[in-house]
Amino acid sequence: MEEIATVSLSIDGMRVQAREGTTILEAARQNGIRIPTLCHHPALSGWGGCRICVVEVDKAPRLVASCVMPVREGMEVVTSSERILDSRRTILEFLFAERNHYCMFCAQSGDCELQSLAYELGMDHLTVPPSFREFPVDATNPYMALDHNRCILCGRCVRACKELAGNSVLNYQNRGARTLICKDLNESTHESSCDASGVCLQVCPTGAIFHRLRPHQAVLGKKGPVRLVQSRCPLCGLLCQTQCSVRDESLIRIDGLLSTDRPDRGQLCRKGRFEPLEDKTGRILEPVVRNGDGSFRPTTWEDALERAAAGLVGGKGRRAGLLGLLSSGCSSEEMFLLGELIKGAMGGHVGLLERGLLSPLIQAWREMDRTFMGLRECSWADISRADLILLVGADPERSQPLMGSLIRRAAMERKAIIGSIGPEPVLPFCKPLHVQVREDQVPQAIKALLAMATKAAGSSDPMTRWRKILSEVDGVEGGRLLAGLPEGGKEGMERLAQGFMEASSPIILAGQELLRPGGHLAILHLMFLALLKGLLPHSALRLVALKPGGNAAAAIRLGCVEIPGEMESQGAGACLLLVDGEGSAAGVGGVSDTDFLVLVGSHISGELMKRAHVILPRPLWTEQGGTYLSLDGHEAGNVAPVLSPPVGVRCSWETLLALAGRMGLRGLPGELELLRARAMAAMNLS
Repeated sequence: MEEIATVSLSIDGMRVQAREGTTILEAARQNGIRIPTLCHHPALSGWGGCRICVVEVDKAPRLVASCVMPVREGMEVVTSSERILDSRRTILEFLFAERNHYCMFCAQSGDCELQSLAYELGMDHLTVPPSFREFPVDATNPYMALDHNRCILCGRCVRACKELAGNSVLNYQNRGARTLICKDLNESTHESSCDASGVCLQVCPTGAIFHRLRPHQAVLGKKGPVRLVQSRCPLCGLLCQTQCSVRDESLIRIDGLLSTDRPDRGQLCRKGRFEPLEDKTGRILEPVVRNGDGSFRPTTWEDALERAAAGLVGGKGRRAGLLGLLSSGCSSEEMFLLGELIKGAMGGHVGLLERGLLSPLIQAWREMDRTFMGLRECSWADISRADLILLVGADPERSQPLMGSLIRRAAMERKAIIGSIGPEPVLPFCKPLHVQVREDQVPQAIKALLAMATKAAGSSDPMTRWRKILSEVDGVEGGRLLAGLPEGGKEGMERLAQGFMEASSPIILAGQELLRPGGHLAILHLMFLALLKGLLPHSALRLVALKPGGNAAAAIRLGCVEIPGEMESQGAGACLLLVDGEGSAAGVGGVSDTDFLVLVGSHISGELMKRAHVILPRPLWTEQGGTYLSLDGHEAGNVAPVLSPPVGVRCSWETLLALAGRMGLRGLPGELELLRARAMAAMNLS
């Protein structure tokens, strides 16, 4: 093992050891010595712009920025002296005087690094005349606003946008005192290419970029009576780590853990950072039952559970055509319980609301397993190591926005090639290697790509001996399949096939445009295409399917996806429906003609309300948590509850257990930890 070189230096008279290449600031912090900063952030590259972190090195007359100055052997550093403090105060005064920093009107007051530094350095007045120049405010985004009056031009947002989000939307415009942070070609946030990930908001040291959803919560400052809860976001299936700020049982802010070593570097997308903070109306807070005249009335939990159990069981103790439906945002514990209740005890069927988008994938895997057993999707984290990323029917900016960030960074930092097949390139980096086809021509184009790639592999490649792949393309000419495509389609496909076979570590992203009825052959051909480049560790294909919802992979493992065709067309005798969030009536096959519907949800949904006979309240995912499986099936994460459910709202697993008891099912675990263990075992996870 190679020995790490270290150097010895003195900081404020203390002898310390530091790794070679470490900056003075890092060496000081590793040894508990504080050096104030403004433009520095541990998750970003050093810039040395604010000069607040200046120190004295080897008694030199010129102070240096410690955040960019590397240590060297025998260096003597002084971090605090009258000369250094005077320099910091002067810089701080100029920062305050240059813009309109009025703390009493700022949402960041109490949690502002500029304000805290002024207190630390004892700055109680200005010795230079302030500038009262008026600067613009950009409030065109529904989630956050940019107030140039509070900006200190530290550059954190610019570096975060480029280095973390991979966007490069933010930059500087003008010079001198007129310098501003601009977006694209000086456009408003709404008109720019900003994807509203909010990482710029998280790293901003002042109130220049501030939250629009919870500004009133900042009156007392966020570092006061605030409870911090670390959890995960289950919305996209990437299980991003979060730090949630809670005060008075109100969620006021969600941040990513930017110091983590995950491929996403700890950032969040707009779904995980902002959407849980949006105020939604129509919350269900008590059980409701339908009267004989079709109206609803509130009732007790006991009455609602008795009515629900009686309606689901039926008069003879077991109703024919019993159906359980749930959305892919439900936790693994809920999916397991519903399966045990409906399938195990009552002999019914359990399906997913989004099953139409998953059935083709399941069918493709069944076909694949007939010849190549034991394979699985690769991890979404492999995108960060890929040298070619092929998007087919995928729009990660819409379905999994954080994945779009990984793709952009791969193109910018590692010069990865980004290719795509579809009507339009979904990312700017796709344009040089985009094959434009109509949506209905995508399966045909995929088969042509497979034929060309198989031909490019050559007879010496052992992969071409796999008869299953050859049988799919035997006698198929890629050029013939591409007949009728737009001009340049054949040449583009040839370049794409050649680039794919020449890549050392390609990854294919199959999107939801392929996960539709009849799309299983296209997915199967993409699996064969991935096989041509060999497997990754743990028998993983070089393919990731961008599934809908946050826990679709768990639903597949637990068998909660498909329902019989007759139920789709004729409806079910009775249905127990679990809906996460606001819910939707879209894709609720088997419910329209049901005789009895029990709805367990958190918000009122017009269509479902019209059909429901019993409505039971359900907590949000921020209120009950649970176990979720990443969209690739590689990682299981516990989403910790951040808030307490409203009074009168029970955890949904408790509701299902109560229903199971009233329906005659015994032997289910009555504690959450035991239930979680059973669900993990059912998914073949430890």
